[in-house]
Amino acid sequence: MPALLNPKHEQVCQERAKGSNQTKAYSSVGFSDNPKAAHLFFKRTEVIARVREIQNDRIKRDFNASENAARSLGIDKRWVLERLRFNAERCLRGQPVVDVNGVHTGKFTGKPDAMGANRALHLIGLELGMFIERHEIGGPGDFARLSDDELAARVEADAAALGLPQEATEALLLTFQPTEPDEPETE
Repeated sequence: MPALLNPKHEQVCQERAKGSNQTKAYSSVGFSDNPKAAHLFFKRTEVIARVREIQNDRIKRDFNASENAARSLGIDKRWVLERLRFNAERCLRGQPVVDVNGVHTGKFTGKPDAMGANRALHLIGLELGMFIERHEIGGPGDFARLSDDELAARVEADAAALGLPQEATEALLLTFQPTEPDEPETE
């Protein structure tokens, strides 16, 4: 989308994309500082689209600049993970002891920094995808009130919405079908 035809409207969009609130951005070019007028201006579809486009362009530009800076410094994922591992190990064994001349003695203070080690290990785990956030969907007891048939229908609908094959869903449901209790044998 090109810049808006009205230069004042374009400037208001630029200000809003920088992070100014609606009223401040609207009044920055000489419009009234009426919050209602500013709100109505920012509800216009072309204004919403333009602000979003400006923000996306800035995000891309900032990302590319950060990526180029990291590349020029030789920083990559491996480099960061190596440094985090070093920090975790150093925190676990304590600070290195240095002699009078500033030479490492090969000994450590023995005072581990558990918080520092845990933080480094946590960052490593996050990068490697080791921690899975689990969230309950629905409120407590939402599925308890469903009959077996209703629950099966719900599972089938959710599986279809996720794009799972019908055969897989049916096989899953077969494994969880309640079995009839064995009748006692009569002689």
